[in-house]
Amino acid sequence: MSFRGNRRNFRNRHHSRGESSRYRNNAPRNFHNHGQNRQFFSKESFTESEVGITEYVGDHEGFSGVIKARFSDFHVNEISQTGEIAKLTDLAVPKSFVPAVPTDDELVEDTTLLSADVWEKLRELSKCEEKNFEIDCNFSKEQRTLIHESIRRVFGNKIVTNTKEVNDKKIISFTKNKGNAADNRFVWPKDLGEYVHFIVYKESVDTVEATFKISDCLKMKSSLFTYAGVKDKRAKTSQWFSVRKVDPRKLIQRTKCLRYIHIGNISFRDEPLKLGHLSGNQFRIALRNVTAEDALIDIALQSLKVNGFINYYGLQRFGADKEVPTYKIGVSLLKGNWKEACDIILTPKASEDPTSEIAEAKRAYKETNDSNIASQKFSRFYNKCVESKLLLGFTKNHENDYVNALDNIPRTMRLLYLHSFQSLVWNKIVSKRIKKFGLKPIVGDLILLSEAELPPAEVDELDRPTEEEPEAENTSPTRLEVKILTENDLSTYTIHDVVLPLPGYDITYPENEVKDWYKEILEEHGLTLELSKQKVKTYNLSGTYRKILAQVKNLSWKTKKYNHPNDVLIRSDYEELNGEAEPQEHPTGQYKGLCLDFCLDSSCYATMVLREILKIDTSTSTQSKLNDYHSELSSEPTTTKDPNEESFAAPDSLLSDPAKYELFKQQIFANPSSDELKRKQPETIDSPPDKRQKTEQEDPTIKIQPSLV
Repeated sequence: MSFRGNRRNFRNRHHSRGESSRYRNNAPRNFHNHGQNRQFFSKESFTESEVGITEYVGDHEGFSGVIKARFSDFHVNEISQTGEIAKLTDLAVPKSFVPAVPTDDELVEDTTLLSADVWEKLRELSKCEEKNFEIDCNFSKEQRTLIHESIRRVFGNKIVTNTKEVNDKKIISFTKNKGNAADNRFVWPKDLGEYVHFIVYKESVDTVEATFKISDCLKMKSSLFTYAGVKDKRAKTSQWFSVRKVDPRKLIQRTKCLRYIHIGNISFRDEPLKLGHLSGNQFRIALRNVTAEDALIDIALQSLKVNGFINYYGLQRFGADKEVPTYKIGVSLLKGNWKEACDIILTPKASEDPTSEIAEAKRAYKETNDSNIASQKFSRFYNKCVESKLLLGFTKNHENDYVNALDNIPRTMRLLYLHSFQSLVWNKIVSKRIKKFGLKPIVGDLILLSEAELPPAEVDELDRPTEEEPEAENTSPTRLEVKILTENDLSTYTIHDVVLPLPGYDITYPENEVKDWYKEILEEHGLTLELSKQKVKTYNLSGTYRKILAQVKNLSWKTKKYNHPNDVLIRSDYEELNGEAEPQEHPTGQYKGLCLDFCLDSSCYATMVLREILKIDTSTSTQSKLNDYHSELSSEPTTTKDPNEESFAAPDSLLSDPAKYELFKQQIFANPSSDELKRKQPETIDSPPDKRQKTEQEDPTIKIQPSLV
């Protein structure tokens, strides 16, 4: 049997959907690249001090523990505004969804928007594809939606409608569907809300990437899907999504091909989800190789329970790679330096796989300054990453039209760049304030007058919606009223009441020395305190406020002994749904794990909670050093690994024994000149885009991760 056949059997054995996810997660990704070819993953990440994270609340002694040794040690479940926890419990289509058969009345041609002549042309088009035509579009977005729906209701999938812009003028085109499309005419059930809400369970996939993949399966724009918050990549996460009038049967069936994404718990509502429509998140986290005695662990957690933690923005806010920090892109956008922002996004990075599509596209753009040539480096399967979106934006517009090219990047992603800079400023200010004035209010501090909870920064700072990403009708941010403390107020409030602003054009700064600190930091980056509005309204930030300290809720913990770094310590929602048992402790295990369960308000970072407990740096570089503790790996040569991979091989796997693994490689590659190997190797490296795409879709674990910069 050929090596390719062996590899396929190995892959299927460990990644089969029916297999226990314990073994699925243990199988290494990018198997054929394991070893010396992984040097390009050597990213230099930020340390905490470099983004302003330096202080602590508690005075307890810190101790060692490994954070996110495996992505399966980090579980996040969204909490809705009503307090419901997002948990995947049902993969079926709701029985309540029964599409109605259109009646004769509902098939009547609506002439309120389209004339009788247009409907006559549509009838002819449904019978003959040579009758394609266009009309001028003088309709609002709502009217266009009604037109598309009425045509679909009468003609099903026989006619394709599309709104496009030609010579700065919008038109609607009507074309005959050339495929053998089924007649999918049906009327949305009148007794159900038109927005489909569903839970998305993901393993090592972030929210933005999941949106791209789901929309790709359904052949829809990713902007049509909405969600309440963005979840991390290196975790197992469950959160709500919503989309308007999509058949839930199609939603379930067409996304079954997504290996690490599962959809379920479908319901129907009258309103869509919007950013910020959540009250917080539940976290279940396992820390590994904890060195402290149980008494010290209890002291640290009791301190957290009583005193809370500094509400820092975590390291993930600033991007995974120090080489291209997200806040630098944000500064360029705030200053209106559109070309500079584009150049930073498309700058080749030393940490990227030089053979990946992203790296090849960046090199092509740098060498030719031609977005068409660079865009061709991406296969369709990968055209959803930020770099590809930006390059496609150039191809749609002029090569020097940087503003419109940036608009092709999802607005939520562009806003993350802006928020990254604001977060950097806030972190540095809060550290300096605590270091100088301690954990007590001072004259000139700010207190929120409203008792309502602070909205997350991602929502409150938005200046206006776009047509593709609509928000509520009243989109003007509500100005939050604050009180400036006087000497007489100091006995009334505590540090838990004090807020610090995130810079914007519509906020109040503290009336004390802290205001001067803001001015200094902003001027270092060529900005002013006011962050004056600019012509491109998308990049205007009103600013908001954030409490200096935050509290954990429903905190509980337990220690658990284990023997191997790959022992599962927390059962996921999907594993529970499949009937897998709760992981059991090994009473005589050589290592101690600490399992935590707690809830946080939205926009708070769980890693900052862990930092307060352990009092160690949470950066990737620090944690990777702590993670090399297992005795079985002491003889292995040190290699730089992709941080998104699980860290260790299963105890009984080939990769857990270095000597056997080396022997295995020698046997496989003993005859590199063989015809079989020559014939098969190019398929994994230099395939044409269509072949490579097929391979990646068969096994998504071997693709190079699209970058979010």
